[in-house]
Amino acid sequence: MSSVTSPTGDIRRFSLLEPVIAAFVCLILVSNIIAQKFFDFELFGLSLSSDVGTILLFPVTYIFGDVLTEVFGYAVARRVVWYGFIMNIVAAVIFTGAVAMPFSEAFTANEAFATVLGQMPAMVLASLAGYWFGSFTNDSIMAAMKIRMVRWDPTHRWLPLRAIVSTVAGEFVDTLLFVGVATFFGVFPPEMFVSLVLTQWVIKTLVEILLTPVTVVVIRKMKQYEHSDVVGTETWNPFAFGKTGGVNLAAQSPQ
Repeated sequence: MSSVTSPTGDIRRFSLLEPVIAAFVCLILVSNIIAQKFFDFELFGLSLSSDVGTILLFPVTYIFGDVLTEVFGYAVARRVVWYGFIMNIVAAVIFTGAVAMPFSEAFTANEAFATVLGQMPAMVLASLAGYWFGSFTNDSIMAAMKIRMVRWDPTHRWLPLRAIVSTVAGEFVDTLLFVGVATFFGVFPPEMFVSLVLTQWVIKTLVEILLTPVTVVVIRKMKQYEHSDVVGTETWNPFAFGKTGGVNLAAQSPQ
């Protein structure tokens, strides 16, 4: 089933896919900008600190990953991950260039502008590494579990389990690499490595789990609207840009 080729990789045949891609890339870019702001809070009696992007937006990007993989298939999700990755690089280059340009004396917010948009190269690298590996971990696990489960769960009653398991794994890889790379380059002190990984991972995962009912509803509605329920892939290679593959179960079901 995983090697069957079909036209499911054609983005143009889906009316909602392009808006979903645009929203996904927008969330990725905005979450990196608002991640500059940190706040303190308490969870289970513990005093914790996190950035705004981690709480408000970044977990939502994994919901988009689940929707893309579950509805349109791994091949389409793979391309969208690359869209987000490339746009992150473009944004970082533009921000760096904007900060490097000389400021006008009439502009009084020079330091604030540089603080918000002048992302350190180490943070950009850490963010890109975490995003790329974490997203592909999430999407590949989601797709692989669907291949296994669809044989005994054709109505997708266990869809929430796929969403949660893939998210737990993807968020862990993302957080581990982000904090690890940032710590390696001296952004975070080494003694905070374990606490930062666990805190960020737990927060992201809890937010995602709380939003799982919303994820399931969105997936089911989009499957009905787009008449798309793709399972399988021609290849798991994240660099196989031209590959599509998969079987559209919705197209096989009676109308």
